[in-house]
Amino acid sequence: MIRIEHIRRHATARPDATAVVDGAVRLSWTDFADAVGRCAAGLTEQLPEERRARPVRAVFLSGPRWELAVLLAACATLGIPCTGLDPAQDTDRLARTLDLLGPSIVIVSSEHAPVLDAALGAAPGTDARELLRVPLDPPAESTRPSGADAAGGAAGPNGLPEPGAHVDAPRATGAASSPAHADRAAGRPEFAGRPDPGAEEPVRPFPDLLASDPPRRLPEPLHQESLAVVPGGSRPRVTVRGSAAEGRALIDLVDEFGFDAHDIHLVAAPLWQPLSLQLARTLLTVGGALVLDDTGDAEVLAALIAAEHVTTTMIEPGALGRLLVHPDSAAPARAGRLRCVITPGRHLGRWTVDTAWARLGPVLHLALTSPETGLAGLLTPEESQVTRARTGRAVLGTTVVVLGDEGEVLPAGRPGRLAIAGPHVMDGYLDGEAEFRTLDPGADSGAGSALGEDAGERRFLVTDDLGVLDEHGRFTLTGRAGGVRAAVRDRAVDAALFRLESDLLNLPCLRDTAVVRVSLPTLGDALVVPFIAVAVGREATGYAALRTACARRVPSIPAHVIAVDHIPYSPTGRIRTAELLRAVVPILTLNLQLEQTVHQEISA
Repeated sequence: MIRIEHIRRHATARPDATAVVDGAVRLSWTDFADAVGRCAAGLTEQLPEERRARPVRAVFLSGPRWELAVLLAACATLGIPCTGLDPAQDTDRLARTLDLLGPSIVIVSSEHAPVLDAALGAAPGTDARELLRVPLDPPAESTRPSGADAAGGAAGPNGLPEPGAHVDAPRATGAASSPAHADRAAGRPEFAGRPDPGAEEPVRPFPDLLASDPPRRLPEPLHQESLAVVPGGSRPRVTVRGSAAEGRALIDLVDEFGFDAHDIHLVAAPLWQPLSLQLARTLLTVGGALVLDDTGDAEVLAALIAAEHVTTTMIEPGALGRLLVHPDSAAPARAGRLRCVITPGRHLGRWTVDTAWARLGPVLHLALTSPETGLAGLLTPEESQVTRARTGRAVLGTTVVVLGDEGEVLPAGRPGRLAIAGPHVMDGYLDGEAEFRTLDPGADSGAGSALGEDAGERRFLVTDDLGVLDEHGRFTLTGRAGGVRAAVRDRAVDAALFRLESDLLNLPCLRDTAVVRVSLPTLGDALVVPFIAVAVGREATGYAALRTACARRVPSIPAHVIAVDHIPYSPTGRIRTAELLRAVVPILTLNLQLEQTVHQEISA
């Protein structure tokens, strides 16, 4: 996130301009600078010298909200990497991720506190008593602080304290104040991180941090790294990047999208998603404003885009699908302000592309991104009209090549394994090794590159994606080289399934679909193909198209096609397969049993 020196620079140039909007809360650049400085000072008080000798890391479990934006900027100011965690992952995986990261600070909103508590209880290598816990909500039944009632005293605009005012927990509810406040009230010296009696870890609620004295001088940043959690896989993995790469990546993003201080950016994807956080940091750095949404509700999103005059947005695929079918989604296109909508594009198909163009205008950018590669490829609105799904061109500063079985760089048109180089690519994993190779793409390799020239030898990350480059340098994903479940390790079948799903995503008669291979006692070795019809009453067309495509691409595996109302996505654009199967397999099993019963009755 943006550091305080950049915030102060904008506050000097435009003190009253809006920096962050979250519902009724509107922070000017002056408010933002003051809040970040106070929180940075408060966090410094809570970090004893012995903690600073080792890497100090923070994690957060929260949706987009202004308190989180302030704390992320405070952590960036102190050089503390703050890594977002997906609260939807299972407890065991979250616990192992906490053990791997070894955080000193945990930032959590009230709705995700039970998830954190369960994970900490299951994390044998994490001692809760060594963690500084920062609840975003005050320790009371009420949630976000508002005005003087939440501040416990004089409050400035948006409920932020006036300089020198103290923020306390609301006393009307009988909530106990924090230990730090009790020390101050009794005139005792504060003990950084002293827990409440009976508490398992030190607690310093966000309102208390916001009440810290403004810093006279902030300490030098502790460490220079950024971390991101990789979703999926058999074990948690965390990517590491040095902070020096952030500057070049920021420049490339500004050049790619034309961001400037006049942009108003809607954050409609969780900030634990690396691309969402990177875009938010970029917009703040150039002086744009952030509008935060933690609902994902289509009506709220449409209203925010119109009311706040939003120009750019990062939106998760599920929320985008809901927005496109909502009657109010055409209003932003009529207003003419919205110019850029970015969303992960690995599973989005023809219906999404066409409907976004019709309702929002030519604004949808499909991003091919992962925690390891960062933003590697992009499909612009114009390109998506004439190009198949899962295709993109390398973004500025990035080079994509295709490698053969022996690691050689292949020419255009030859399929192989994708390797990517550029400022967005990770330096490595926190605990584990990745495959890097030093390569010279050469002028005849057909490398997908936005450099416009031969880049010479560069360090490439060899990914698990299979793909092919065309003569224009665009790459198309064709499958996965690793991370495939045991049931589908046959490379030929896996490639056929990937091509089948790509074919289905390009069908205009479907709103959305997925292809999942299962091996179950009730269904056997089969494909489960749920789909959403483009409209009520159009399911028959979808059935016919899907059955024909499945029989053509994968004739050896029976396909069970079923119409559904919803296909669950993670904010990173991955289909939540387990949740999807839990919903559809019982229905398919029942239908299969009914068919068998009818067949037996007819035979009898």
